[in-house]
Amino acid sequence: MHSLRTRGAAVCRARADAAQFGTAFVNCFRIHYGNSLRRTRGTADAAAGEWRGAAMKLMRWLMGWVRFRIVSPHGGEIFLNCCTRAGIHLWQVRPGKKGMTACVRAGQYRVLRKPARQAHVRLRVQRRCGLPLKIAHLRGRPGLAAGAALFCVVLLGLGQFFWTVEISGCKSIPEKDIRSALQQQGIAPGCAKRGFSARAVQTRLMEKFPNISWVSVNDHGGDVYVQLTEKDEQPPVTDQRGWYQLQAVQSGVVVEMHIHAGTAKVQVGDGVSPGQLLVSPVVENKDEKFMALYHAAGTVIAQTSHTLTVQMPFAIQHWEPAGPSVERRALSVFGVQLPLSMQLPPKGKVQRSGERTAVHLCGKELPLTVTREVLTPVRQTVEKRTRRQAEAEAVKMLAVKEKTDLPGAKVVQHRDTVKEDKTGITVIRKLTCRENIAKEVKIAADGSPA
Repeated sequence: MHSLRTRGAAVCRARADAAQFGTAFVNCFRIHYGNSLRRTRGTADAAAGEWRGAAMKLMRWLMGWVRFRIVSPHGGEIFLNCCTRAGIHLWQVRPGKKGMTACVRAGQYRVLRKPARQAHVRLRVQRRCGLPLKIAHLRGRPGLAAGAALFCVVLLGLGQFFWTVEISGCKSIPEKDIRSALQQQGIAPGCAKRGFSARAVQTRLMEKFPNISWVSVNDHGGDVYVQLTEKDEQPPVTDQRGWYQLQAVQSGVVVEMHIHAGTAKVQVGDGVSPGQLLVSPVVENKDEKFMALYHAAGTVIAQTSHTLTVQMPFAIQHWEPAGPSVERRALSVFGVQLPLSMQLPPKGKVQRSGERTAVHLCGKELPLTVTREVLTPVRQTVEKRTRRQAEAEAVKMLAVKEKTDLPGAKVVQHRDTVKEDKTGITVIRKLTCRENIAKEVKIAADGSPA
């Protein structure tokens, strides 16, 4: 019996200790996490308060506000009560040595006159702030607002045109040819950007200029950047593989031969015609009785004949100045010509000459071009020449024609024949030349020309 009582007392004490421990644990949990929750809620409330304060400041600035001072020997409490009854919201009400100060919306400042009369106080404005007060001075100047609106419209309109076109990578292709091709596609300073397609422009440039291996067209705002890479020119490579023979390219009489490889099929004094075989690649070895093929090489000098003809009239028409020149200037803005001079063009036929200068800013070409044009009145005149003068001019032209038509020939003899009619003369020159008429021609395995 005594042991049972002892065991019951021990169990009761254990239960009491467990209850006390649980109560202490719960209290510690509440204290720790309760403070954390309070701090978290306090931080969130502070952040929300900052956002509300910032939003309130923004709204007050957009609506405008006025800070004023209450001038009263008895204080401004009565005035504040009158404002409260009238539903006028005041903020930042602060006492001062010269009177209380407060802030009110700019639109409600005039409403304060009635509460001021009721409280027998006077109000003095200390500061005005806000968007309506910033733009209040524009009410009497409608031109400024109209100018700002017009500026925005013009700015948006100018953004629909190309301002500059920059080209890089040109080596053998002239840059002016690229600009001309781009202008045909509507890409030039002053052209509208409507319907612009970079891929279509790149394709057309590649088709028009086969030497371009890569081209890129990019637009950034009103600027167009064209970057291209030209194909590398491969040096001519002579195919030394296979067998070659020498054929005649001009009819004539063989006067000299220098054979380096192959077997000659003609001799000095033989007459040849175009396409005739001169040197064969087949070489026969009589000692060992076999035949071998080689790359035929050498020169075959022949005496050839050529005929050159030049016609020269007795009367030549040309234009000559008929009066003083007139210089005119114009300014081109986005393709629109604006005259800068008042001179009228001369009457009749005129000869035009001049130059066009593009305006650059910070290294970029602007859609502004200054054109200088010189107009010279001209008239057509006829210059008559004698037969001797016409013949001398024809001889000069024949000398130039000899150099261009027969660059590798040596003239041995020439004879001129002059025919005259009513309009002019015709000079016929027959030439006897010495030149190399051999040409290398590749042959196939069956012996026929390749």
